[in-house]
Order: sequence, then structure tokens, then C-alpha cells
Amino acid sequence: MALQITETHGMFQVLGSLSAETSRTLHSHILRYLHERSQIILNLEKIKDMDASAAYMLQRLYRYAMRNNCILIIIGQENERILPAMHKTRTSYILSHDRV
Repeated sequence: MALQITETHGMFQVLGSLSAETSRTLHSHILRYLHERSQIILNLEKIKDMDASAAYMLQRLYRYAMRNNCILIIIGQENERILPAMHKTRTSYILSHDRV
């Protein structure tokens, strides 16, 4: 399934599957907006599945935001479809504990 990214008031909703291929698209899309804004909310609650390479990409994005004094809030802790990849790669710490 192709990746769909929609933005409403600074919240980016991601739909589809996150894989090595589609995560590159998400990475470049979010990086472009991180340069323009100081805060971005990335909502992964509607991701259908995710592999390890996508989890590592999200971690790199999170660390990039921290190094550049930007706020990247990643929502998706309630999505059971992404948690296995996040736990396997030990990247679940980047998921926000709060829901927006």
C-alpha cells in the first residue's frame, strides 16, 4: 500500500505501510517541514504495518530534531501494528506517552 501523508495544523497523519522504501519518502517530507517549523506532530495511529528499517528511520528523525532544537512528537503508542517493530529495534522510547 502506498504511503499517504496529510497535514492539518501542524499534525502529520500517516496512512499505509512503513517500509524501507516508503520511510524514505516520510523522512524527506518531515525533514523539509522541520526546517520551517519548530514543532511537528507525527501521528502513526493509522499505519497498517512497519518494518525495522522504518523504526530506525523514525529514531534518526527524532534524534535529528533533538540536535536541532526542534520538537518532534510521535504519536502511535496505541497502534498494535507498529509496536512489534518498535520493541524489536528498541526504538519505542520515541513514541509520545501523551495523546494530542
